[in-house]
Amino acid sequence: MEQIQLNTLKESVKKGRIANTYLLVGKANSDVLGAGLELVKDIIKSPFAGMEIHQQQEALAKLKTLTNPDIHYFYPVNTTAEIKTKASSKDFIDKWRELVSENTKINLVDWYNKIGLGNKQAAINKDEAEEISRIASLKSYGGGLKIFLIWMAEKMNISASNKLLKLFEEPPKNTVFILISENEGRLLPTITSRCQKIYIGPQNTDSQGVMANYEVLFLDWVRAAFKVKNSKSAINGLIEFSEKISKKTREEQKDFLAYCSTVFRDSLLYSYKAVNNSENYLNGLVLEKFAPFVHEENIEEFYNEIQKGFADIERNGNPKIIFLDISIKLTRLLHVKPTQNV
Repeated sequence: MEQIQLNTLKESVKKGRIANTYLLVGKANSDVLGAGLELVKDIIKSPFAGMEIHQQQEALAKLKTLTNPDIHYFYPVNTTAEIKTKASSKDFIDKWRELVSENTKINLVDWYNKIGLGNKQAAINKDEAEEISRIASLKSYGGGLKIFLIWMAEKMNISASNKLLKLFEEPPKNTVFILISENEGRLLPTITSRCQKIYIGPQNTDSQGVMANYEVLFLDWVRAAFKVKNSKSAINGLIEFSEKISKKTREEQKDFLAYCSTVFRDSLLYSYKAVNNSENYLNGLVLEKFAPFVHEENIEEFYNEIQKGFADIERNGNPKIIFLDISIKLTRLLHVKPTQNV
């Protein structure tokens, strides 16, 4: 978070000027969830909460263990081996407490692994939105403040979003909603327009190892694609790649595609001598050598194929087929010639 923005927010909350709905935007490695919990803490300590000192201390102690009855947590869920029908956030509250107590820099992959979701997608659905509305209409346990923290708010489906939109337009008294999102672009504009937005910037990241793995995976993929032109049997390398990545979770598959999109963008910027991000690639990918294969004649198709694959994975398509299809098209696109030398 920009320090000026952070200080402004803290001063505002300290004086009791609290928004009804906040939207905190940032990646897991920026500790956006931790920032959300800090905001909850500041609100509890503010005049807005109207608590005596002993009430504050009790509320903060329960916040630390995520057991404060007036702070409600909602997050993407789906059925699992343990929860077979109509999964809800309350079904997983113990696992949520365990995971968040260990580390607030969590992402969807961490959460899906924790609840044993496997290859399924999760969502915040209409039933969850109705539960939020129901709780919001009730008197708080402590007789005052109620706070709702909605993590990965972009996973709200349309029905849930429309249901909560009405609630955000006319929030009950002494109720605060804190939405946590990695990508505000996937939220309805009508939702984001009703929020006070706070952007959480990257900090010292723990994701370098993940990026290194994606770089190695990308290199293996591209090398296999290049070989196909001279040897039809080399398509076996693309099949092996598709089988390998199909074993990852859907969130990891989507993250990899997003990483590929970044590589293509950096390559184009390098070719046009606009920006040199070579220092971001330390595990074998040499931008100087790869950049000439990304140009004005194929960049749009690269992006289109990545976006289509991303959407197909979100729709629970077969990842082995999806990645093999992208791989075959990648082989063709890498050999498209530019119209002129850049």
